[in-house]
Amino acid sequence: MRHHFLGLLASVSLLAGAQASAQGGATMNYEDADLKVVAGEIADRTGYSFILDPRLSGRVNIVSPPNVMLTPEEVFEVFLATLQVNNFTAVPTGDRSYKIVPIEQGARDGGPVGGSSVGGRTVTRIFPLANIDAANAAAQLRGLVGPQGLILAVRESNSLIVVDNGRNVDRVRQVLEDIDLDDTVVRTVSLENGDATQVAEALREILNQPTGDRQLGGSVQIIPSIGTNQIILRGSPQQVSRAVPIIAQLDNSGGIRGNFDAIYLDHADGEELVPIISELIGGSSASGGGAAQAGGGGGTTSVSANGIVVTFHQPTNAILVNAPPEAQRTIRQLVAQLDIRRPQVLIEAIVVEIANNTARELGVQYLSGGDGLPVTAASFTDTQPNLVSAAGAAFFLTEDLSAPTQIIPGDGTNPDIVVNPDPVDPNVLALSGQLVQAAVGDLLSFNGFLAGFGETTDDGGVYGVLLSALQSDSRSNVLSTPFTMALDNEPARLQVGQEIPVVTGEAVGTDFQGGFRNIERQDVGTILEVTPQINDGDAVTLEIKLEVSSLTAFTADSDSPILQKSVSEQKLTADNGQMIVIGGLVDNDQRSVETKVPLLGDIPILGNLFKGQTRSEEETTLMVFIKPTIVRDAATAQAVTAKKYDFARQRQLRAERRERGPARIDRVQEELLGVYLEGQEPIQPDEETLSP
Repeated sequence: MRHHFLGLLASVSLLAGAQASAQGGATMNYEDADLKVVAGEIADRTGYSFILDPRLSGRVNIVSPPNVMLTPEEVFEVFLATLQVNNFTAVPTGDRSYKIVPIEQGARDGGPVGGSSVGGRTVTRIFPLANIDAANAAAQLRGLVGPQGLILAVRESNSLIVVDNGRNVDRVRQVLEDIDLDDTVVRTVSLENGDATQVAEALREILNQPTGDRQLGGSVQIIPSIGTNQIILRGSPQQVSRAVPIIAQLDNSGGIRGNFDAIYLDHADGEELVPIISELIGGSSASGGGAAQAGGGGGTTSVSANGIVVTFHQPTNAILVNAPPEAQRTIRQLVAQLDIRRPQVLIEAIVVEIANNTARELGVQYLSGGDGLPVTAASFTDTQPNLVSAAGAAFFLTEDLSAPTQIIPGDGTNPDIVVNPDPVDPNVLALSGQLVQAAVGDLLSFNGFLAGFGETTDDGGVYGVLLSALQSDSRSNVLSTPFTMALDNEPARLQVGQEIPVVTGEAVGTDFQGGFRNIERQDVGTILEVTPQINDGDAVTLEIKLEVSSLTAFTADSDSPILQKSVSEQKLTADNGQMIVIGGLVDNDQRSVETKVPLLGDIPILGNLFKGQTRSEEETTLMVFIKPTIVRDAATAQAVTAKKYDFARQRQLRAERRERGPARIDRVQEELLGVYLEGQEPIQPDEETLSP
């Protein structure tokens, strides 16, 4: 289509032309003038630009009183009316520009939405309706628009769209203001037998209304009140009166209130979900025998204030619901959000304990004494043997404790008289035995270096010197790697060890007879307790308690066990697959003890014979590491399991490589499981592993 752009046109001197006045106004007088020429003069006088359609044609006649001066806007309005008479219209294209097209095309192109509705310009207006139906209003107002105008009803928003010249659109607006008035009434109908939701749905179908609680134009608004089992109607008095008897008929039909539904669970525990649903619907829950009768299999039953019944059927792991359809949909949506496969967390811990103990001891013992001489002895060491006990044992072994038998010869008439000595005191014999036994035990349990000498004199004196030296080094390297798998937000516990008896109390009966002891069992070994919580961004919060204990010795008095225990308990956050240290201890204990004889031990060089020295150093390093791994699916669980399985299998292959037979874990898997783990072929040990 060829468009003619007309700017400012030169004034055409016609017989019936436009005459300008001195006051700035103008008269319009055209007789049988060409419409295109008139458009050019109007553009010159008003300052508007026009785009002329090629189909623009025709002759016009315009007459205005000579004493009436028209402003440029009034001239433009007269021109628009002239166009409309000739079946043309002006459609805005810019601020002060228009295109002049046939009136039917102007209705299709429309004008600015919500623009001015004054004059003959084509505009588009949207009228939202509050109380009447848009479709009915469109049918009734069709005669107010021109033959080429449009009036459309938008049912979704209950609105009217009107496209026409400004005058017609303004008439439609005035009529809508008069008829779109709120004359509705509200009425509540109580139900005795029927369910409010079901009756409302049936009533909508009878009245041929879409579902929903919003009133659509002239239709009656139907709102079910589930809590009170009532139907709320809103509309015109005639519409409400028409709906009430229909509700009464539906209510008299009776039937079971509510519907039954079974929601089968895939992952969640229904016994835990029922109390949650009960709180949300405002009901009370009960468990035990009554719930077993209601649920048909035991579990928890909830009955809400509005009659909704929710129970758990344990044999099928299903939640049974007796509720209206809307309530059932709500409960199903809630269960679907909770019935999900919960992720798991593999918690791996590493406990490293390294100890290094060094002890050095050097000491001297001496002993002297005899008949008429004072006995002196000194010992500056804790090592065995003890010189005093050794000397006592030697004395009893070498001396005859019994007196010799005396014989008094007779005088020929009387025989010889034998005089027996007094028997040895039994306590002396017992003491001698103990000394000998202690000395022998010291010699057998002796560790280190021992040198010395001793001698007895003819006059019964005894003396001896004993030098002992001992150095001991002990090292230990303990590595524990406990690990366990736990559900998200569920506690897990791993315990490997033994139970030992511990005396917690002791009572003695009358006359020290019939006593008894209170004994408790105490866990010794490795204990891992953890509760993981998966956070946003694959971070894991861990509440963890790790305990590693062992039996080291027993007390001498009550024979109670002495335990060495390391405990780490804290709450922390770690990323998925991140290993972090959660605790530790570095201890260095150095001790030096010197025993000596006062004054004599301070003599240079010779003073070493009168003193002993003991030095010890103990270094302990303890570190605890933790690593969480999130397991969300079967593939990750399979990979983690295969890794641990391969590790255990390689360890057994190394331990049993001399047997030249299948590893024990292989035999267990083949005999009990029948197959290897899915996707994991048997791992053949390398030659280095099997080499003797």
